[in-house]
Amino acid sequence: MIPVSTAADHASLESLLHAATRCDFIERLSAVVDYLLVRGQPLTAQLIVQTLHTVVAADSQLSADVLDVINQYWAELPSLNATPLISLLQQLVSTGLTSAETVIELADKTLLQESSIISNSQILATRSVRINTGLLYKQQKFNLLREENEGYAKLSHEFNVALSELPKSGLIETSDIAARSNELLTVVNALIGYFELDPNRVLDNILDICSQNLLSHSRFILHFLHHSPWAPPSLAVDRPFAELGDIQKRDRLDSIQNDFVRYYKGRIANQGGSKLTAELLGFKLRYFASSESPKDKHQTAPDSLIFLIALLIKSGFIKLADIYPYVKPVCPISNLIVASKR
Repeated sequence: MIPVSTAADHASLESLLHAATRCDFIERLSAVVDYLLVRGQPLTAQLIVQTLHTVVAADSQLSADVLDVINQYWAELPSLNATPLISLLQQLVSTGLTSAETVIELADKTLLQESSIISNSQILATRSVRINTGLLYKQQKFNLLREENEGYAKLSHEFNVALSELPKSGLIETSDIAARSNELLTVVNALIGYFELDPNRVLDNILDICSQNLLSHSRFILHFLHHSPWAPPSLAVDRPFAELGDIQKRDRLDSIQNDFVRYYKGRIANQGGSKLTAELLGFKLRYFASSESPKDKHQTAPDSLIFLIALLIKSGFIKLADIYPYVKPVCPISNLIVASKR
């Protein structure tokens, strides 16, 4: 046991608390607090705090250790013997050795109430639970559609304006498509940054717009998606059907019609494609298969959505294996494959 009975003045107490290691400091401080609680005078809370100012000045992290020691003794002591401990905590705060915020964070709530640092420990406990729940268990997300309508409305407006300015006949040069697509992409990126929009929800809205304008602006839509931030690193594509010879074309069509299992396994083996886009399109398909879909839809996906999926599969933007788990309830897979080959 450390002989603290002789620690009656500042000099002797300071020499006792100066320790080579943190563990030694905690052990010696525990002995000093034990002496204070058992004997009281001539060792007072004021003298301990005065000495701690000198010791803690060399290492500010020791103030947290002081509070840990106080908490330990508070948990073991009956309330009748806690007066010197309460006085010690009050001296720590009043002299500025540790801030009230740190004490509230680290010290026991009932000790804080007894020391008059807080008025009600139950209120603090309730607020602490709410704050910790908000910090640890609530997912921080981007603005939801219902929270920030302006950004998504502006997105839809700019995208539809860009599509409306394209020639209706579809006769447009590839260079012109690239220029307009890059311009629209710059606008979309600016809207995401300015309104702090969720990029995944932005893509979801863009896919809705694309499905409604697919027949008249398919080339522009494909160029935009394939040069957007959502484009997959690699495309899941076979050799283009137009580049095949007549015999190879017939073999591919026969494999689809007569031996779909083999053809499907070959498509699954393809690497690449955007899983995010496949999931977003799959959720749309599942919506039409759910009880929440409008009754006049007869629980089938619209043709515009099916053709968009087929076009993205054909261009390699999404992988057949990624979309297949979603299409079966609402769209026969054979219809989707046939559509992708048109």
